[in-house]
Amino acid sequence: MSNKKMGPWQAVVEALKHEGVTHVFGLPGNPKHLVNDLMDHSDIAFVLMRDEKSAVACAYAWGRLTGQPGVVFSNPGPGITNLVTGLLEATCGSVPMVAIANGVVQHQEGMGAFQELDSRTLMRPVTKWMERVADIRRVPWVMRRAFATARSGRPGAVYVELPSDLADQQCDMPAYAVAPAASRCRPDAERLAEAVTLLRQARQPVIVCGAGAVVSGAADEVAQLADRLAAAVMTTPGGRGIYPEDGPNAMGQIGLYFTQAGKAWYDDADVLLVLGSRLEAFSTNSWSLYPKNAQLVQVDVDPMALDMNWRTAVGVTGDVRLSVRDMLAELDRQGHARDPARADRLAGASRAYVQACTAEAREPHTPIRTRQVLESVNRIFGHDTILMKENGAADLWCYYWPYYRVLDVGDCVPMAEQTAMGMGAIGAIGAKLARPHKQVVCFVGDGAMQMSIVELATASERRCGVTWVVLNNQAFGWVQYNQVLTQRPLRNTGFEVGSDFAAIARAQGCHGITVTDPAMVDAAVQEAQRLNQEGTPVLIDVRIAKHDYSDHFVAVHHERIDH
Repeated sequence: MSNKKMGPWQAVVEALKHEGVTHVFGLPGNPKHLVNDLMDHSDIAFVLMRDEKSAVACAYAWGRLTGQPGVVFSNPGPGITNLVTGLLEATCGSVPMVAIANGVVQHQEGMGAFQELDSRTLMRPVTKWMERVADIRRVPWVMRRAFATARSGRPGAVYVELPSDLADQQCDMPAYAVAPAASRCRPDAERLAEAVTLLRQARQPVIVCGAGAVVSGAADEVAQLADRLAAAVMTTPGGRGIYPEDGPNAMGQIGLYFTQAGKAWYDDADVLLVLGSRLEAFSTNSWSLYPKNAQLVQVDVDPMALDMNWRTAVGVTGDVRLSVRDMLAELDRQGHARDPARADRLAGASRAYVQACTAEAREPHTPIRTRQVLESVNRIFGHDTILMKENGAADLWCYYWPYYRVLDVGDCVPMAEQTAMGMGAIGAIGAKLARPHKQVVCFVGDGAMQMSIVELATASERRCGVTWVVLNNQAFGWVQYNQVLTQRPLRNTGFEVGSDFAAIARAQGCHGITVTDPAMVDAAVQEAQRLNQEGTPVLIDVRIAKHDYSDHFVAVHHERIDH
């Protein structure tokens, strides 16, 4: 393809078109920076948000669900600084993202220019790669490099900035070449054989999947391996969605998120197979929760993740999907025989715990308990429902299998270890745009909802049939719980003036429901599902009991205080 005369922002649009981008999330400044060229030269939708932080939250959800970079656009100064939290979360969570910004003019740099910012220094710690374009002929190369970097190896965020004074320039622009697909590396055969030998000999193997397993697309392989080994499948928050949580091998999450049955099975493990996780602090309760008699086999595409915190018996560098495929082949080569008795014991333990928790959750209480709300949503919405996770003590209940079970592969969008409040509530809009045929539900505390409620109008404008379930205890509950445990006065953690979330939702074109009676929970959830199917976003404000937490959550906090 021959060169064509164009400006830098048209060149950016050409890159986005070639990369298959369909949505850009952001706020416009002067429309000559990107927005005009998007409208004039493409069918790409510009999703107008109310805040740059919201734009990057939606791009995060898009990247997690599609595996392709979510694209966000912003403007100089505060527009750029507002991206930082979301970019950091994406890089920590292995979510591909390309952030593009209109930067301060080059010829005034260092002179006190309007909205001047050293974006290079700001962005380096929170992205995989950043570039400020100085020559518009480099735009195709920079954009190609951005997309390749965002999705290669361990995915993450990249940042591209075009100074404002480049917008009116034109040149014979080099033709755009599509960025290569992410490459995958196979594991070392000898290391892999050692790992498989340990797994074959295990009395009670446990598979723990992190975000790397999801990024790799290893769901089918993990399910096959779990079945062959009769191994429990557990996850970090980032790995949730790798295996259907109503499956016979499901045992929930690890670390802070253990439930009774999952922790009992995990503690008795003699081989722990960790796939695509760095085993960060919350997933291990600061590395304190390790099965005392277990050997560790760790597989990760990033060799720096191996042995980072827990010492491995065998460390394997490689793409998770290819590594697990090779493990399955090595099991055949070594002549592994499946243990049906262990498989039956595991399935029975999983099934019995689900039944017990379901019966417990269905018992009505006043004030309403969060577990009742979770069970209701899970039962009524059912399959093909994306769980958009938030961050806080009340909504942490949705992390605790089996009170909420992610029923289908890929149907979960968690935050990474930064746990930025509000990103999940806003990201639900991006999730619905990325997967319009799916239902989307977000459980969110009243604290995080107040940080993000401005974007309900965006959901209404876009006809995003999303349901937010606000678990309302009129406080930053997790922070307040620490005051309760230490018998300190409850100061500066509760809200003296509570928000009428249902009224705010209606004012922004959504449907709002307030629930105070446990007998009305099912009816509210059914109404939300019906309205979502018509394209109406719904907010259910549920007034819940204060400081009603999972038993393991309570135990962990007591242990920290006691020690």
